[in-house]
Amino acid sequence: MPSAVLEILFGMLLFHTALHERPEWFEFLKDLGFIYLMFIAGMELDLRDLLKNTKVCWYLAIPALSLLLTPAFFYFSGHSFFVGVSLSMISAGITFPVLKEAGLLKQDLGRHLVGVTLAGEMLSIIALTALDVTHRYGLSVLLLVQVLKICALFALATLTLRLIYVIAWWNPGHVRRVMESKDPVEEGIRIAMAIVFVGALIAYGAGMEPIMGSFMAGVMFTFVFRNKSRFEEKINALGFGFFVPFFFMGVGADFDTGIFLSMREIVLALFMAGIIFASNLPALFVKRFLGLSLREGFLMTLLLSAPLSMIVVAGTIGTKLGLIDGGVNNTLILSALFASLIYPFLFRVFARGILPGEEYTHRAQGIAQRQ
Repeated sequence: MPSAVLEILFGMLLFHTALHERPEWFEFLKDLGFIYLMFIAGMELDLRDLLKNTKVCWYLAIPALSLLLTPAFFYFSGHSFFVGVSLSMISAGITFPVLKEAGLLKQDLGRHLVGVTLAGEMLSIIALTALDVTHRYGLSVLLLVQVLKICALFALATLTLRLIYVIAWWNPGHVRRVMESKDPVEEGIRIAMAIVFVGALIAYGAGMEPIMGSFMAGVMFTFVFRNKSRFEEKINALGFGFFVPFFFMGVGADFDTGIFLSMREIVLALFMAGIIFASNLPALFVKRFLGLSLREGFLMTLLLSAPLSMIVVAGTIGTKLGLIDGGVNNTLILSALFASLIYPFLFRVFARGILPGEEYTHRAQGIAQRQ
């Protein structure tokens, strides 16, 4: 079971049974965890590697088709366009751990899945940003001014990070101590936290959601600083070990547990979970261009259909903007919980026949020993 699911369930249990009021510090840490989560998501996206890949067009095609077809289906069927956007989100939060556990990260299926997931996460953030700005300013000259303003601000941020990179290049010993070796005062973590806040403040100053700024700060940080393996471990440890769980616990605290008493809402959430799977079916049509079999295309569709964190992000933004109400957001979260439990489980079941050769060898040795 993904840790985010457990954190949401824990938040439900804690704040709907033991506690009925949330202290101010909890709300602060929840918002900080939200911002930090998006920074980590941005750090996962390596634009250089993604753009260098010869299959990048097909990586982008799968989420692009999903983001076009699913919202269009909801709109023309008389339902909420934003719900369609939310259900077509793609997230890397569950994909990476499942692939690593199955030993498929270095296989063709794993590499293509990572590429599609990262491309989808990038397009998902772009779609949410576009909806955010359009909802605030409408189709007017102000919208164009706002877009130009956002581009200018992030261009300035990129130049600032590039300047930091040049300074770092002239001080390789200090950078190595901060980024790679054990740093007793954790200067690197302090710098990263500063970048998180600066990115959020830039976005806020540009009239956007702060999380969009922290995401772009993560993307630019990875783009500028390439050698960050050990440093990234520290970032993830601080984020997933402390800040991010507060966000998911807060999601559980805001969740209306009365939804579990309504069979109609449960069936609707299961239907939405099915829509999530259907929205990723373009992977079956693009599979041959990636050199994958029908079975591998089906496995890709299954694992892409567990975008828990991005659906939660989309629901949170949609509620803030007034595009959906709390009841719809609850149903979205429940559908994301169902999808994040069902589809990774099915992926593990159907992926057993394509485990790496080392796994087969290990199993064969175990059978021989028992015999």
